[in-house]
Amino acid sequence: MKTLLIAINAKFEHEGLAVWYLNQACHNKDIPVKVLRFSINDSIQRIWASILEEQPDVTAFSCYIWNRELVLKLISDLKKARPECSIIVGGPEVSYEGSEKEFYVYGADFVVKGEGESKLPVLLKAIEEEDRNFSLPEGIDGNCDETGYISPFSSEYLSLIKGRIAYIESSRGCPYRCSYCLSSVSKGFILYPPDEIEADIRKLINAGAKVIKFVDRSFNVNERHALAVWDIVRKYSDKNITFHFEVNADILSDAQIDSLLSMPAGLVQIEAGIQSVKHETLKEISRIMDVDKAVNNLKILMEKGNIHIHTDLIAGLPYDDLNSFKESFNRIYGIKAHHLQLGFLKLLHGTRIRLESAKHGYKFREYPPYEVIENKYISADEILVLKGVEEVLDRTWNSGRLNLTLDYLASFFHSPFDLYNDLAGFFRQKGRLYQPMSAVNLFKLIREFSFSLEGIDSLKVDSCLAVDYACSLKNPVIPDFLSDSEVKALDGKEILGVLTGERWRKEYRKRIIVLSGDFSTISGSSMFNAFNNSPHSKTNETSDLGINGVKLSTFENRMLIDGVGFDKDIIGQAGIDRNKTGMMIIDIANVDPVSGRAIPMVIY
Repeated sequence: MKTLLIAINAKFEHEGLAVWYLNQACHNKDIPVKVLRFSINDSIQRIWASILEEQPDVTAFSCYIWNRELVLKLISDLKKARPECSIIVGGPEVSYEGSEKEFYVYGADFVVKGEGESKLPVLLKAIEEEDRNFSLPEGIDGNCDETGYISPFSSEYLSLIKGRIAYIESSRGCPYRCSYCLSSVSKGFILYPPDEIEADIRKLINAGAKVIKFVDRSFNVNERHALAVWDIVRKYSDKNITFHFEVNADILSDAQIDSLLSMPAGLVQIEAGIQSVKHETLKEISRIMDVDKAVNNLKILMEKGNIHIHTDLIAGLPYDDLNSFKESFNRIYGIKAHHLQLGFLKLLHGTRIRLESAKHGYKFREYPPYEVIENKYISADEILVLKGVEEVLDRTWNSGRLNLTLDYLASFFHSPFDLYNDLAGFFRQKGRLYQPMSAVNLFKLIREFSFSLEGIDSLKVDSCLAVDYACSLKNPVIPDFLSDSEVKALDGKEILGVLTGERWRKEYRKRIIVLSGDFSTISGSSMFNAFNNSPHSKTNETSDLGINGVKLSTFENRMLIDGVGFDKDIIGQAGIDRNKTGMMIIDIANVDPVSGRAIPMVIY
């Protein structure tokens, strides 16, 4: 019997775990299966043809919100072309609240609800033996020992993961019961043995994965387990790998914070869902959260600057109107995390919030991803306002391109939300809110917006833009859109020669930019926390290997002392009026591994 396991991932670089768990579970029972992998960007014709060419007896689909519509079409087409083929569907989209009924209509023969590792082998054996009296085992029961862990990372999987994002779980289930989350519906909570997790981490690193994302819903809920895994992760700081964890920020203990603060810069990313700061909202969705503690813990981590931090908010939650959401936005934006995701409530099949949708007057899309349209507390027009804010937030702050400029612009607004709301209005007015845009055109548009603000200092804006442009795009040439600006690129060869007494080397031309401008709004910026993250910051006078193997000379080692001890008369020698402008030196090869931005070396 020929059985296909079909994975249709959201993106090529993401390699979902589900079919690989099922693949290994079947092989452990000596049941042959074959995995076929696609992404939602593949044409339905390609996927359908690839399946048909295999002439399968059984085809099993893993179904999620991102591929549901595609899977339904494939089931229908496959059943018409090969009616004798048994079709199995599993995954979140068929596991709850009668959500499987539509799949039977389209031609599915079997639906597997919940976890499939123990169920699919039983079902496949029954299909092969034409046994109509079989029964499927239940899901997880909360117990786990060393024999309970099935590694999904076969040699076939590992051959595919180089340069891509790999997923791993060190626990399954969630002890919390947030009403909007599918994890609240599943039963049980399992912690897998850390030594098994370490063995899999080694496999993924050796296979060349670029990021290892832990899919644990609340990674740090068990302190002993979290610390053990973080101790394992710390061992691999020299492997050019990044680890991603979803944490509950309010329960980060002192020991957990100390563990994270001791991580080498860029090794770890954390994602912390706050969702709302409104107590009534958090209570209604059964989300246990000490907001003050969460915010404080995240600020502690941001101050050190060695961890990339991603925060989440959800618009459209019960009792959360536009004004209270603004409060949440301003509070969480104040953490200055590297990424603030403004998400919108999805009323997923099986969740309590969907079952109780009438209570709060929810209107939502009836098709994936089942996103909120409006409710009793926030109108469709107000949701549209937040969509605009989300769009410009992603393009500007979350992109990491314009952080210094945005910090300066925020001082002209009552709140961060007002800045992004006005920015969205400006983009909309220009017809660019939802249109693709190059980085250069984005900078131009932000400059145009900035100059429309009353009381703005054009030199300060242009100085921020010039630094943001050089640091985020790693470009040592001043952009054309600043050709009419007072910000200028200086003769780096002459200035650096005066500073260090060392000859100018050819490679500096491609790495160094010296700017004159007004950097008074930048000099106290938190961007300089990143200096400690510089791969060059611990170099010595004897030369060291820098980024991409470029040798660090005495010149560069001296330059990387953040301006301490330099003769500031160099300003005058460069012909700069110190009463009006200053000087900044940027080596675009000196990159912060956390933010991905180049770190300015010296400001005068």
